[in-house]
Amino acid sequence: MSQSERYGLAQLRVVFVVGILCCSLLAGVGLTTASSSDIYVTVSDVTVSNDEPTTGEAVTVTPTVSLSSQQDGGFEITQVILTAPDQGRVDEAGDLGVIAAGESIDVPLQTTFDTAGEKRLMVKVRGIRTDADGSTQKIGVIKRPVYVSVSEPSSNPVTEPQLQISTDRAVAGSDVPATVTVSNGDDNALTDLVLRLEGNGTVEDPTRVRPTLGAGNMTTFDFNVQPEKIGSNSLEATLAYNSGSQVTATRSIQVEPLREDVGLYASVLEQNGSTVLQYRVTNQGNAPVSDVSISGQGGDTQLPDATIGTVDAASAETVTIPATNALVGTAELEATYTVGDRTAQTSQTVEVTESTATKSQTSTNGEQSITAAGGFGGLPFTGVSLVLIGLLSVGLVGYRQWDR
Repeated sequence: MSQSERYGLAQLRVVFVVGILCCSLLAGVGLTTASSSDIYVTVSDVTVSNDEPTTGEAVTVTPTVSLSSQQDGGFEITQVILTAPDQGRVDEAGDLGVIAAGESIDVPLQTTFDTAGEKRLMVKVRGIRTDADGSTQKIGVIKRPVYVSVSEPSSNPVTEPQLQISTDRAVAGSDVPATVTVSNGDDNALTDLVLRLEGNGTVEDPTRVRPTLGAGNMTTFDFNVQPEKIGSNSLEATLAYNSGSQVTATRSIQVEPLREDVGLYASVLEQNGSTVLQYRVTNQGNAPVSDVSISGQGGDTQLPDATIGTVDAASAETVTIPATNALVGTAELEATYTVGDRTAQTSQTVEVTESTATKSQTSTNGEQSITAAGGFGGLPFTGVSLVLIGLLSVGLVGYRQWDR
């Protein structure tokens, strides 16, 4: 064999050996890929607490690290890092444990921003992956970008307190209760509160003072208003607070003309064995009457006097007083009372009546129980005797029938 042939044969052997070695290496790489390609570590999701924050506002970025695999295996999370432009690493978490195939873990990270603008954050995950056959592989880094838009904070205006005026039915010349409610919806307390209520007419004690009203709280101020004119009237509440701030509120009210309609009645009752006289005052008008003083006269007999504090509009009140030899029959009743800002008087001729029941027993509410004089359990003696004789006759007949 010539020298050139021997040289060519040697080269062929080298190529053959190299080829075998390459095939072996490729086969080995293929097996490793097949073994590891069944396990994937990913940042499957990232949530942001606020993707449009303002400077200085804390933002929480929460990546979800997931391990997907058709075989047994695990991923040990050694480090999760959040980086921001011009700031580098802003937050991190480590030693988070191992997640198995099909599991995931949320890792909250937090940051703030000093400047406004579009920001590109980066989530980085490092760890060690374990395959089903027990082999391990160190994962250098898994990245997931996050974008937020940062703006400068807007100036937050102070929330003004709210005023609400509420009133009862308004009648000319009569006191009308009015309530002013102050609500503080701000995050800070109000101080040095001075509330004044004004309107068409007279407001009793129109200015009220309170030192503070806490954040998120409310308070009420009660007034008495006496409108002067009939028809549309207005009330205006002004609140000064925080040593210089002020808010106002108004309310329109309709004032009715004063209508008086007071009635008087009297009757004689039996209560617990005693005779009492009951006066009843009705108010069918549209304004309350107060300081009611009642007196009466029947022929030469003077009826006992009585008083009632207040009788509201469209209502009635009664008063009961002891009476001896109270008149039964025609009487003249008179009542003096205050309505609005003046004193009024009314008189009425009434028939003073009494119950037709025997005055032997009465219930605690003044209603009489009808009982005849003498008897047993409310039955007369004659009735009791007849019942006893009947029972005795029935018993005797029954005994004779049984004795047969």
